[in-house]
Amino acid sequence: MFRQTNKQPTSRFWGLNRLLYHGLTVAGFLALLTAVRKPWFSVPIAPPNGATSVREIVDSVPGCTVWFQAMIAMGVIWFAASWLMNRQWTIVSTLIASFLCLTPLSYPYFVMVRSPENSADAAWLQAQHDNLTWLGGDIYANAEYANMGWKSKTYLIDIPKQLSVINLPSWSPWEIGVHRCEDLMHWLGYSNAFCQFMGQGWAMAMVGGVFLFLASLQSQGKLIFHRAGVALIFFSTVAVLGAIVGWSLPFQAALEIREAAELCSQQQYSESQKHLDRAVAWLPVLGQDTYYVSQRGILDREQGIESDFATLQRAIALERAARYDQAFSLIEPLVESEIAAVRREALRGIMRFAIQDYNCVRFELSRERFELVLRHQPCNVKLIYLLQLQGIREARVDSVNRMRDRMVETTNRLNFGTKTILRAASQQHAAIASGLQGDPDIIWAALEKAKRP
Repeated sequence: MFRQTNKQPTSRFWGLNRLLYHGLTVAGFLALLTAVRKPWFSVPIAPPNGATSVREIVDSVPGCTVWFQAMIAMGVIWFAASWLMNRQWTIVSTLIASFLCLTPLSYPYFVMVRSPENSADAAWLQAQHDNLTWLGGDIYANAEYANMGWKSKTYLIDIPKQLSVINLPSWSPWEIGVHRCEDLMHWLGYSNAFCQFMGQGWAMAMVGGVFLFLASLQSQGKLIFHRAGVALIFFSTVAVLGAIVGWSLPFQAALEIREAAELCSQQQYSESQKHLDRAVAWLPVLGQDTYYVSQRGILDREQGIESDFATLQRAIALERAARYDQAFSLIEPLVESEIAAVRREALRGIMRFAIQDYNCVRFELSRERFELVLRHQPCNVKLIYLLQLQGIREARVDSVNRMRDRMVETTNRLNFGTKTILRAASQQHAAIASGLQGDPDIIWAALEKAKRP
């Protein structure tokens, strides 16, 4: 009798164990099936002809996403087949599950480094988000004068001079330390821009892979420790080799850039451009960097090549010489350029001019330029914020409310919790603008809405 009572808890324990592993298996399959159907990463952009409303906004999805979803689907099929062959999980099942974990882990690299247009669009929108919400940004810098003179005391903060998705190393590989972790993570694709626009599909792929990996470590409700050891060796080897390759490419690109700079200083422009192109081949996202676009324009100009790069470079030179009208006349047509990096830099230039016009109280001109940029970048949160300020200064309540609604629609596409700050600021602007109508009921309703952004 003593032995019988001793066995009951043990059998019940293994029964619960099996139930747990079965639950992990089912949850893992469901998560991976969701990952195949849901988006992994998407950036809201305007169609080629521009967007006049939020309904016309489209999602830009990296071309590599469909391949990763296909790999996940094949991995699920192989994982299920490994069980059907033996009617239990084996070491092969564990290795397949490890592959299912590695696949989504490598996805950010192929998005942020190997899909340049998508990553640059994401980095630009994230930069505008940061330009508003950091302590030196528009929201905090103007907090002291938030309710004075119908926003007449506000001063718009200029946008960053450079747009870059990742930074090239200026240090030796032997100088790697904890202080380099941010760069190392960015070189593998893990940045704020990726996290801001990642989709549910990528998160489900991560969760599903881990669940199936844990489920594959058991046999008849018992944990098989040697499988975990083999899987750990396989996982670590592939992950470390992949990280080393990912980290080595920026150093190679930096060498090519230094060689291109040296040749350019020696007036060997054709050879310099070859090295510049090699740098972009090593690191495709480099082709969207502001400094690359500028250097490419210098090389084209010196070689007598009439290109959009050269035109943009001439416009920037005129801007630096304070010949703004001449610079604008060159930049404006470039918003229709076939080169994505040139289009983006042209729009950035127009936005700089518009901010300068606003700060100089040239409201008609600034509004025209703000709206031009908004047609091509309908989810630029800083631009939406600035157009609300413009609407208050011009007593155009309808414009302020329209931009408030656009801010809500745009922030629905963001992941970070700081989007609440943007909504609160837009609701506050709408409340201030409602005071221009002089209707107490409208003012009260706007103030109440501003309390719950």
